Amino acid sequence: MHKKCLAVFMALVISTAVCAGCSDSSTQSSANSDTTSTVSQTSTASNETSATQTSATENSNFADGDYKDVTSEDVNATITLSGNEGTISDTTRGSSGSEVTITSKGTYKVTGSSENVTITVDDSTKSGNIYLILDNVSMKNSSSACINIQSCDKVIIQCVGENTIECTNSDSSAKIDGAIYAKDDVTINGEGSLNVTSSLHGIVCKNDLKITGSKLTVNAENIGIQADDSVKIGGGDIEITSGHDGIQLSNDDNTSLFYISDGSLYINAGYDGISVKAGNDNADFTGYIDLAGGTVDILAGGGSDNSKNSDTSQKGIKCDGDILMNGTTLTVSSADDAVHGNADITVNSGSAELSTSDDGLTATGTVTINDGSINIIKSYEGIEAQAFVMNNGGVWVVSSDDGINTAGGSDTSSNDDTPWGSTDTSASLTINGGYVYVNTSGDGLDSNGSIYITGGTTIVEGPTTSGNGALDKGDSNGCVASITGGTVLALGTSDMAVNFDTGTQCSALVNISGESGTEISVDDGSGFTFTATKNFSCAVYSSPNMTQGNSYTLTAGSNTATMDFTSDLYYSDVQSMGMGGRGPGGFGR
Repeated sequence: MHKKCLAVFMALVISTAVCAGCSDSSTQSSANSDTTSTVSQTSTASNETSATQTSATENSNFADGDYKDVTSEDVNATITLSGNEGTISDTTRGSSGSEVTITSKGTYKVTGSSENVTITVDDSTKSGNIYLILDNVSMKNSSSACINIQSCDKVIIQCVGENTIECTNSDSSAKIDGAIYAKDDVTINGEGSLNVTSSLHGIVCKNDLKITGSKLTVNAENIGIQADDSVKIGGGDIEITSGHDGIQLSNDDNTSLFYISDGSLYINAGYDGISVKAGNDNADFTGYIDLAGGTVDILAGGGSDNSKNSDTSQKGIKCDGDILMNGTTLTVSSADDAVHGNADITVNSGSAELSTSDDGLTATGTVTINDGSINIIKSYEGIEAQAFVMNNGGVWVVSSDDGINTAGGSDTSSNDDTPWGSTDTSASLTINGGYVYVNTSGDGLDSNGSIYITGGTTIVEGPTTSGNGALDKGDSNGCVASITGGTVLALGTSDMAVNFDTGTQCSALVNISGESGTEISVDDGSGFTFTATKNFSCAVYSSPNMTQGNSYTLTAGSNTATMDFTSDLYYSDVQSMGMGGRGPGGFGR
């Protein structure tokens, strides 16, 4: 209990059989790369819902020319690059030379190629947008940024054709440390491409950076994109390769935000893929990550085939605040945690495929699944949090240690501080609806507090060796394993087996064995079947179709076990060291 890039994403089908109030028989597929288990049944998933955090409106994130195409409009001045100088056509709007300045709002078209030329924007009036059209531009600079934005309302870089910006300055003490450097707001859009290469950071923005178009490629020896206040992506095709973090955000107000609603983002980072962190340890953190649409594909620390470096953070996504999933298609392969939040993680829609040599989803607060699908195809621990709440959607977990663990105390695979300080018996693991499948070598559903199941379908294929159980609740008084609805099948070994011990629904823990390929069925009228993918020696089964006063038969291949509820809601014929099993022969009766 104490304990690369783009992978092919298998279709995750959430059938109507596990939606609230459904009564038709259907088939659920586990969608894990290591299993082909199927289960069919009649489900009575709970209608319970919870408060749902949703994305901010599109208008509040993108406005004021962020998508505007000005390439067919008249320009206010042209900037021609040639060798080691640049020339502006209207000197009332700036100056020429090795540093080309822009001092007023308007539209500027840049052409040509240069070496050691900087375009500097310095509009102290901040009276309106500056549109900078890059038309097949090539810029290289060995001492400073190629584009240096010191003061403006907003600069909108519009890409036409193929554009290249390269900064070879490797002085880590340089104050201007990005190939594109901005103290104010920047938007990148257009139908063309922009290739940014830097010996330091790729793009640095001390305010808000928005990307709404273009094919943007960033290759940086340090951080790919670094911003203070926000990075907002509403379109485009973005590819980042970095020696450090792919995208990093932090400010002293602790309000940094990463947001994506459209477009595609690929990151290959030596450290974290996306990191949103506090800049002030003495203030509360209110920043967050909102994955509202588009596709995000992250390779961090070389991917899940690598062991993580104990001296660095190599997580796919990391945030000191909340993480929201509101429609993004996410793929992560990471040496460290795939998704790590120092507050809550809420999944409202979208899908994620996560592969990691550490933990799949980790939150110091609550992981809530309201809808969508989470497929953790490789992990040490699948999901780890103070609390886990499953309302709808689908979760698939493959783990070498615990599958879903709430308040798990020390994590021997992680170099992070234990978020709960010690094992916390106030932790809870709640399943109200949806579909949960766990295939684990450790504990399957593991709460150091209580387990509550009120609906949905839960399948656990637990350990095949001793020392762990398919279900595991806290040992302290007051910790319960409660079932009041839904269908549960938990397979594992008998030495640490646990049955439900409170609630309103019949549950049985029985001695029955099988191996991979064994079909399991129950004569409770539900039509339930499941095909095991690994060996097992006992089973916990609960269904709303079973009622007190009756007996039922669970069949596994040629083996059968009787579940006798003539005198109690809970039945067990297993002698176990696990805490909480009730019924004849069950430990803890």
